[in-house]
Amino acid sequence: TDQGYPEYKREHNRILYADGELAAALRLFTYTVRIGEARLKMGGFGCVTTAGPLRHKGYAARLMTDSMRYLHGHGYHVSTLFGIADFYHRWGFASALPEYASVIDVREAGAALALPFKHRAMKPGDIPAVQRIHARNDGDTACSIIRLGGHISSRWDRWRNARILTDDKGRVVAYFMGEAHGADYTVEEAGILEYGWCPAVLNACMTLAKTACTSRIRFTMPPSHPFVRYLLQYRSDHEMHVSRDSNGMMAVVNIEETLECMIPEWESRLAGTADSCDEITLIVERTPYRIRAHHGVVDVAAMNGVNKISLTKVELAQLLAGARHPDEMLAVKRRAVNASGALLLATLFPRRTPYVWHIDRF
Repeated sequence: TDQGYPEYKREHNRILYADGELAAALRLFTYTVRIGEARLKMGGFGCVTTAGPLRHKGYAARLMTDSMRYLHGHGYHVSTLFGIADFYHRWGFASALPEYASVIDVREAGAALALPFKHRAMKPGDIPAVQRIHARNDGDTACSIIRLGGHISSRWDRWRNARILTDDKGRVVAYFMGEAHGADYTVEEAGILEYGWCPAVLNACMTLAKTACTSRIRFTMPPSHPFVRYLLQYRSDHEMHVSRDSNGMMAVVNIEETLECMIPEWESRLAGTADSCDEITLIVERTPYRIRAHHGVVDVAAMNGVNKISLTKVELAQLLAGARHPDEMLAVKRRAVNASGALLLATLFPRRTPYVWHIDRF
């Protein structure tokens, strides 16, 4: 969170004074996030606080409004935060980033037969390898950030606890971050160069869990990750926790530009449908946005078209993240959508696994 963090600017420290007294403050973070083939500029809200004696006077709300205006004026597409309940929805933030966990008993983990490996503490020289592994594993996860080396080096106080797995030639083949919490050895992140190294990661985690005298290993990782899919062959519990109007939330800052940035992902999903010509019109807070697919090419325009469905900004954010599916909304929303329009809507907005890794949060 210091000046070494990528894309840091002094103006990202937002402060509000009331009668010469510091009343409220927050910090903005700039990331690039992936949604399939799309890349969006995301502004993260962190450290939102109000001076104790000045709470409940609307100062934090004024600062949030000013900061959302700043994001809109500086080319941001979406914004995310991890916040308190029943406050941020007024700026269009939607519950869209669930928490996940996969839990396995230490005894059960002993069934893993691993290839020969060594594990050691992570070193700064391992950062490029960890970056590559993470990017390789994270392609099916929506809303996660594109990590730069500075994202790791500037938070080295946390990354220094990571463990590196190497093969017999010293090549980095996996990594994980874990520590004991009560009866659990909690692993908040792991990565594998190839699927065949999953047993080695589980074996290394089991060894450290035994050393810490814990009985379970808890992996707080999304189900889209290949290591979590590997755990499905063991007796294990897989959890998903959804909050309402709190914790992991996302908002669309600039609707038209965000939809235009989704075009690479949409054209990728429509590949092989060159003969089709369909369109869907999203009516968001009474403003129309026509999305037209014409022989595999997609264009977006702020205008009326056919196949209309009315959405709130909150619902649009959930659709983009993949936290909700169009079928749910078509069942309850005002719409005039034919069968081909409904198919296009489902193709553009599939159900995804949205997640922001713990170490990347703000």
